[in-house]
Amino acid sequence: MRAFISIALVVLISACVSTRGAKAAARIMLVDGSGAPIQGAVVLPEDPEYPGARRENLSDAEEQARISDSQGLVHAELDQYFWDSDSCYHFRIHRAGFEDATMTVSKDLFPSLLRINLEAKPQKPSQSPDPSPSSVAPAAGQSPRHP
Repeated sequence: MRAFISIALVVLISACVSTRGAKAAARIMLVDGSGAPIQGAVVLPEDPEYPGARRENLSDAEEQARISDSQGLVHAELDQYFWDSDSCYHFRIHRAGFEDATMTVSKDLFPSLLRINLEAKPQKPSQSPDPSPSSVAPAAGQSPRHP
């Protein structure tokens, strides 16, 4: 009977340990509207006391980990993005040429790879310079008009 209880205890403990380690580390991938990876986007954690504000000075390695690589992946540890108050990850994403994004994702619903689609900023239509009447020189033989 003792042998049976000992074996059951070992099986139970190993099952609990393997369940805890089964979930792989979550990662963030940034893509554009066509699904192509976006390189050079910065993913910053939101500060629960000062949302939208930048905080601490970072080492070069920490800063690089928050910037998406050529595959659109962010290699920062997600613990710094986690708020205990609501059990969610909070982060802001910035990349020139794209709309800034702010996201909140529940810890329970966070997938092993979170693909975030960044929207491109609308292009301003190029305007040809429209000469105003005051900047146009009078035709030859005409006197300039004054208002």
